[in-house]
Amino acid sequence: MVSIIVPIYNSEKTIDRCVQSIIGQTYQDLQIILVNDGSTDNSIEKCNAWANIDHRIVVLSKHNGGVSSARNMGMERAQGEYVGFVDSDDIIMPSYVEKLLTMIRNNQADMAICKAKKTVDEPTGSYETHVYNTEQMLDNLLYGKISTGVCGLLVATQIIKCNDLKFAEGYRYSEDLHMVWRLANYSKLTAYTKERHYVYFETQGSAMSKFNSMRRDSLKLFDDLASFFGTQRPQFARRFAKYGVSKNYWSYFWQAAVKLDKKDYMTEMKDLSARKHFVKLITYPAAKISCSALCGIVSFGLFRILAKKFGGKYLH
Repeated sequence: MVSIIVPIYNSEKTIDRCVQSIIGQTYQDLQIILVNDGSTDNSIEKCNAWANIDHRIVVLSKHNGGVSSARNMGMERAQGEYVGFVDSDDIIMPSYVEKLLTMIRNNQADMAICKAKKTVDEPTGSYETHVYNTEQMLDNLLYGKISTGVCGLLVATQIIKCNDLKFAEGYRYSEDLHMVWRLANYSKLTAYTKERHYVYFETQGSAMSKFNSMRRDSLKLFDDLASFFGTQRPQFARRFAKYGVSKNYWSYFWQAAVKLDKKDYMTEMKDLSARKHFVKLITYPAAKISCSALCGIVSFGLFRILAKKFGGKYLH
């Protein structure tokens, strides 16, 4: 059995298409956990209606506490051998669960990851599966060769339970990366494909579509990750402090350059000592980051011009 956890907050407009995509999977041995996180619209009524239609659906309700707390509640009730996560405004292709589960079983992996697409019509693609050990997977994340949130992966439930993993509550942005890096750390083998079986919709007003004080939460989150690796993997921690933390700052600065006016952008760059992080990224293996970091050392204005030129292409 595979448990799919869906955190829901005021999702009455999108929950039907999301649940429909889950119950329509080619792999049918599912436990579908819908966690209502204190919605004030008709989300709970829609969840209950779906539960009356499909016996595999479990509906949980709690006071509003954020997506991490909702996912944590869902994990407590997960009965599947594997667990996956879907956001209530997204959908998954019919092949999603079967593909990831096959990748895990064929390669004796603990976790499987696929890529996402922004429209259903975008080709899913056909790519080979690559299998990485723990050190290789951490490096892939560190150097941007693989980029994923928790939506887009399937993981053995025992990895979560044996290591007492929980989603970090209190962060308002990039909170799922707290879990992604830990899953990579504890998974002995991870299977990965560039095939796009998850469909991500960026909704207007979502945390990902705005730039505000919430974005600074990701900076604190990566400091927490640096401390985690300091105790778990001291050698990797040194590289993570140099590249992982600074690359996250780079992403923050890039987004600030695109979405803030010039005055506020310059304030952010100075307040957060942007040049200190840019210096660390000169040797980063991805040219778009190393070259733009070098431009940022020369001039914050030049860095902003680059970000504006490429628009939202590298926002993440």
